[in-house]
Amino acid sequence: MTVSVEQVKNASDIKTFVELPYRAYRGEPHWRAPLRIERREHFDPAKNRSLNQLKPSYFLASRQGQVVGRIASFVNPIHLQNHDDQTGHFGFLDTLHARDDETVVALLQAAESDLRAKGMSRIGGPYNFSVNDECGLLVDGFDTPPSVMMPYGRSDLPEMLEEAGYLKAMDMYAFRHRMGDTFSTPPFVSRVKKRFETDPAVSVRPLNISQLYEDIALIVGIFNDAWSENWGFLPISDAEARFLADSMKPVLQSESLWIAFVDDEPASFTLMIPNLNEATLGLDGRLLPFGWAALLYRIKVAGVKSARIPLAGTRKKFHKTRRGMTATVGAWEACLSAQHAKGVREVEFSWVLETNKDLLGLADIYDCDRYKTYRIYEKAL
Repeated sequence: MTVSVEQVKNASDIKTFVELPYRAYRGEPHWRAPLRIERREHFDPAKNRSLNQLKPSYFLASRQGQVVGRIASFVNPIHLQNHDDQTGHFGFLDTLHARDDETVVALLQAAESDLRAKGMSRIGGPYNFSVNDECGLLVDGFDTPPSVMMPYGRSDLPEMLEEAGYLKAMDMYAFRHRMGDTFSTPPFVSRVKKRFETDPAVSVRPLNISQLYEDIALIVGIFNDAWSENWGFLPISDAEARFLADSMKPVLQSESLWIAFVDDEPASFTLMIPNLNEATLGLDGRLLPFGWAALLYRIKVAGVKSARIPLAGTRKKFHKTRRGMTATVGAWEACLSAQHAKGVREVEFSWVLETNKDLLGLADIYDCDRYKTYRIYEKAL
């Protein structure tokens, strides 16, 4: 049975592309259906304006008239400006059925051909759509569901990519921190925290909801500076920052984001968001007719017990300094403590590069367990 791959041409095809995972993974015990409205906006250039730069190509694979897989390929000009490596990217690789080698190979070949035609000499991924979005293929930790804004994939996908000639470029880890019913601070952190409490030059405040976009822009500035020398780094653009703020607005509270200052200069931040994958369980990604009520009840009344820290950072000028460490601990501990008071008992800290010794050390200090590994692959074209 031959697989054919066609490029998406119209809105109906886009809908099929977006909907495929809901068909492919329904019934899988650790699949968590993302909200469909969020997924649609993720693919909408009017909402997600970064797509206007990427100009992604979407492909659907079919067998005997039935769509059985999808993939996207795109060239990120910001990546090329920062890394100058002639690498294009792929993402959103999913198949309707498990261990469908024929479909995976056909989809990868379509993406590779598209990127060659666009002048690229390498392909890397998966990125959905960038290193600042969902990225990486799950290669370890299939026995638990993903946290919010983290990808899902079947255990057979890594082997199929490797058989197609793809090699590991980088691994990224997800850590899990269990806080328990009584909030506690590790001894080393407690010593730094005491400095924060006695140093008048260091202060911390929560998100000001009334100036959401300004505060998001502020932390994006810290992030772009803090992470600029890390592997695969891409600065978050103004358009991405706006989309990030709009995407998180429904679930953000003032206690979700904490910003630390040194002599009134923004120095560090920690952002924690509720694990919507816990709150949306059983809704199949739908808010109608009764999903809205269930979601609001779970978030506002019952409360979610798990959360994720997707973004944190400290400006480079404060790295390895006494006050920089004090500011980092001040924002981190304020965020953990505030969320614990709201009932959060388990926090995912992700993703962390396998080469990032500082964050690996922080995970060790907080006695986190590394429970998932995501991998970025690459291949010469």
